[in-house]
Amino acid sequence: MKDLVAQIQTEVLARRDWIGIPKPDDEPNPTNKPRLLDYACGSGELSLTLLPSLSSATGIDISPAMVSAYNALALTSSIPSEKMHAVQGDLLSPFPSSTNTPFADPKFFNFDIATLSMALHHVLSPPSAIKTLVSRLRAGGTLVIIDWVLSSIQSSSPLHPSFKTGDHGEPTTPSPLSAQQQEDGHHGHGASAHNPVPGSEHTITRAGFDREEMENMFRDAGCEDVGFVEFGEGTRLGDGEGAVVQRLFVARGRKVGREKD
Repeated sequence: MKDLVAQIQTEVLARRDWIGIPKPDDEPNPTNKPRLLDYACGSGELSLTLLPSLSSATGIDISPAMVSAYNALALTSSIPSEKMHAVQGDLLSPFPSSTNTPFADPKFFNFDIATLSMALHHVLSPPSAIKTLVSRLRAGGTLVIIDWVLSSIQSSSPLHPSFKTGDHGEPTTPSPLSAQQQEDGHHGHGASAHNPVPGSEHTITRAGFDREEMENMFRDAGCEDVGFVEFGEGTRLGDGEGAVVQRLFVARGRKVGREKD
């Protein structure tokens, strides 16, 4: 079983044509390469992996600690801030606040690609989240989501449907993150980007997603050319007798419409 972060990097690069990410040498002019929005960006490994194919990567994360880690990764990789930079904020909150009002700026719209990796199962309303991210794309832009396959969740896992459910089996509403938990990165990525964080399981709202649900949410958000592919290898979480093996998927859809000339 591969490390979760390394597995995501490998699987995404292996499916770059299917996702719609060009190879680094496909476009010699850097300004014509895609712009990426990496939402719930964690510490930046996915952005860094895709960066040779991009004109720029913009990370957004609710956790100040993750934003700092993202920007530190860019700095230590000798990448200028205009090429790779993250800001703290919450695109998904329905209430105006200091964490989402700056994103009315045009520079936070018309992305060619938007990614949401290992975060959708922490979101209170996945359909709304997908619609919000699609709204940040240009016409014809691509939304890419990576998360757990529902059918792969084992009963011993904290992501199993029996975990944190109400009387009728629905996930219970998670407690809001405290300021300290946000500072620590307890929102689904944590200190090692896409690895689960001890203590973050209280924010899990879903056990995972199946193909039909993902395809329906993409189409309802205004996407076409929707696809869903399971990773070829399971991911081992934990050690010893408590270890579980779960499977990931990558889903993609393209925003309906044509760019204006």
